[in-house]
Amino acid sequence: MAQCRLLRVCHVLVLALCVSATEDFDWTRNEKGSFYYGTFPTGFSWGAGSSAYQTEGAWDKDGKGMSIWDAFSHKKGKIYLNDTGDSSCDGYYKVKEDIGLMKDMKLNHYRFSISWPRIMPNGIKSDQINEKGIQYYDNLISMLLENQITPIVTLYHWDLPQVLEEKYGGWQNSSMISFFNDYASLCFERFGNRVKYWITFNNPWSIAVEGYETGEHAPGLKLKGTGAYKAAHNIIKAHAKVWHTYDTQWRSKQKGMVGISLSADWGEPVDITNQRDIEAADRYIQFYLGWFATPLFNGDYPQVMKDYVGKKSAQQGLGSSRLPTFNPQEKSYIRGTCDFLGIGHFTTRYITQKNYPSIRGNSYFTDRDLAELVDPQWPDPGSEWLYSVPWGFRRLLNFVKSQYGNPMIYVTENGVSEKMVCTDLCDEWRMQYFKDYINEMLKAVNDGINVKGYTAWSLLDKFEWDEGYSERFGLYYVDFRSKNKPRYPKASVQYYKRIISSNGFPNQREIESWKRKATETCTSSNQLLAADPLTSHMEMVTEIVVPTVCTLCILICAIFLMFLLKVNSRNEAALSCVLVGSDKHRRKQGSRFAPARTEALCTMLDPLENGLFDIPDYDQIEDEAFPPLPPPLSPGDGNLEQDPFASGEGEEQGEVSKLPEVPVTKRRTVRRPQPKLDSQRLLSERGLPALRTLFDNVKFKGKGHEAEDLKVLMQKMENWAHRLYPKLQFEDFIDKLEVLGSKKDVQTCLKRVRLDMPLMHEDFIGNNVVEAEDHLQEDVEPFTDGGFSEDPFIHSTPAPAPVSLTEEQQRRIELNKQLALERRLARQKEQESLQSTLPDKSAASPPQHCLSQENEEDWDENTEKNDMPLNQEPPASLPSV
Repeated sequence: MAQCRLLRVCHVLVLALCVSATEDFDWTRNEKGSFYYGTFPTGFSWGAGSSAYQTEGAWDKDGKGMSIWDAFSHKKGKIYLNDTGDSSCDGYYKVKEDIGLMKDMKLNHYRFSISWPRIMPNGIKSDQINEKGIQYYDNLISMLLENQITPIVTLYHWDLPQVLEEKYGGWQNSSMISFFNDYASLCFERFGNRVKYWITFNNPWSIAVEGYETGEHAPGLKLKGTGAYKAAHNIIKAHAKVWHTYDTQWRSKQKGMVGISLSADWGEPVDITNQRDIEAADRYIQFYLGWFATPLFNGDYPQVMKDYVGKKSAQQGLGSSRLPTFNPQEKSYIRGTCDFLGIGHFTTRYITQKNYPSIRGNSYFTDRDLAELVDPQWPDPGSEWLYSVPWGFRRLLNFVKSQYGNPMIYVTENGVSEKMVCTDLCDEWRMQYFKDYINEMLKAVNDGINVKGYTAWSLLDKFEWDEGYSERFGLYYVDFRSKNKPRYPKASVQYYKRIISSNGFPNQREIESWKRKATETCTSSNQLLAADPLTSHMEMVTEIVVPTVCTLCILICAIFLMFLLKVNSRNEAALSCVLVGSDKHRRKQGSRFAPARTEALCTMLDPLENGLFDIPDYDQIEDEAFPPLPPPLSPGDGNLEQDPFASGEGEEQGEVSKLPEVPVTKRRTVRRPQPKLDSQRLLSERGLPALRTLFDNVKFKGKGHEAEDLKVLMQKMENWAHRLYPKLQFEDFIDKLEVLGSKKDVQTCLKRVRLDMPLMHEDFIGNNVVEAEDHLQEDVEPFTDGGFSEDPFIHSTPAPAPVSLTEEQQRRIELNKQLALERRLARQKEQESLQSTLPDKSAASPPQHCLSQENEEDWDENTEKNDMPLNQEPPASLPSV
């Protein structure tokens, strides 16, 4: 303990000497000399940098908690093109590959950040520690050291755990000081034996101003005039606490250092002879860099900052300054808590005086009373805010030396971007930027400034916060369109590699050759990048197309197997029909059959009951044959008012005959509640498929013979209607077909029959050829017409409204109904005469509706005589029934 106290006393004395050695900065001295050839001191460290959220990806993998940037980027409109860092460069999975890139560049150090929510998902050490996250960083540090690359670790690069923001308000709450100290202590404990350079915060100016003042960054709060000052106050105290924790508990064991990385643009007076511009430029630096550096080196905020914010607060009627204050104990606790100072620098501004009245409201920017300007002649390669002004870098380093006693400096960020639209890997502007800025840093080293290392920003293209992926700072190009996120070296990789190898700029001739060789090497990289779309396409073929094709092949095989099974079932059904036909042939030869055999012959095979047509509503029907039809009654025996068939719900409308009641035991039974299905649907879904099965040998003449084909079809349908479905009246369907007066309509119906398509009511209205063809292509419900009757064994819903027909069509329907009635009466007489010729024994058995082959032929001839051609007008009068 005595040794630790002695070290602390010596450290404070050194800082005191440094502070006493500070001198005023000479604003009038601006040496913009020519290029300086020389090298850096031996041991100068060269590196590249990145941050966790910008490169790792894997935002919700392996137990990682949500950060404020996860939540912020997932809100629409917060990030350019609504990009997120969910996958970014996939650095979480490419540690070995990325370290290989660093080794190839011969980097001395690599600066990266640890994701607080990856190792502590809730942000609180006592709640949970994610060992998978610990293991990831443990492997990263070990692999860096194995490749002789020194890790420089940033504890906080803006990714605060979302839980702490929601529960405590983030850096607006002083409780973050203890939470951050616990997190840092865990990192010191797990990684401190191998990590010797710790950075507490990266660019706290952006955390405070863009996170809590403008709302451009996470958490997106706009607490103007107070939020930024309060957040910065807690960040400064959190840094000091972590520094003291390391100093008292770990420094003697681990021999490391703790610093902070502060970003600052240089502010140059517009007129170096104008005192107001000089004061404005000094105020710009103090509100930017001095806001954080001055308390860490001197114990309190810059005096000019306290004066201006206090004055503005008084003008706005506030009782105290909006800038928080440190008490004496805090000042002493904060002073001297910086072992080295990290400097992030990118560009320069011209500064002039500008007064903002207090009525403009509270704002960090109006508190400064200044205006920022740029020279339009400055190169602007990428970001709208980033201009290449190399001499400002040297001026900034000299300012740090004069203000803070020449502390140890590591340049932690310096680089230039380009817009996303540029995919040229020969980045000459970046090579020129590195050449000019590193040369200005070399001049500053020769000025006596204690710069120990330089970090190029950045190693890879990555997620650039609110700009998404629209800007690229990387030495390596990352193809974010590809799933594998491949890396391609830009020309600046080779150029920076030669600077590292030479430790500076040895001579003009050698430097000129660097640029030429770097440009040559980038040509091959461009070719690889150009071939990347093809590679991505092949990846897509391998990962998407091939599995899809395999799946389709499996489906096709399954469908083919189902088809084979259905064909097999149809063959069995056809065999049954052949047996029935052979029995008919024997009956024509005069063979005698038993009554039971006769009944079997007259029973119609139901295709649905044998699995040929899968209708879901009939999947539970028993396999029982239709009962035989009783003989028709004589005309006049029926009661039209009580008969459900005579009214259009059973037999044809206007029918004078009535079928006697069939015993219930003879009917086929249903095991489940009977489905609601009307007979017209049965006609289209069950009747027509059965017709096709029975008459698959019927040959149609085809185009130009539609009327003849229709007549053949109607005759066959009429002959087999009752045997196919006794409860569906096909005569009415035939009448509908006979009504058709258009050749195109007939062709449409034939097409539907041949293509196994349901008939629709649109087929029977209008004679427009185009309209009929359109109806043929549409897949609508079967036509619903009152002319089709309801099946008495099915409780159906009320029939839809009938289709409106023209007067001519209605007249033809009525006439054809009368013709159908005549044909029915004629058939009944023929059946009675046939039954009278049967033996007495067979007459005692239940009568069957079976016709011999000769009777069928006579029936067809009679039907042909009574049929009225489609193109013939109906007779003026019909014989009375």
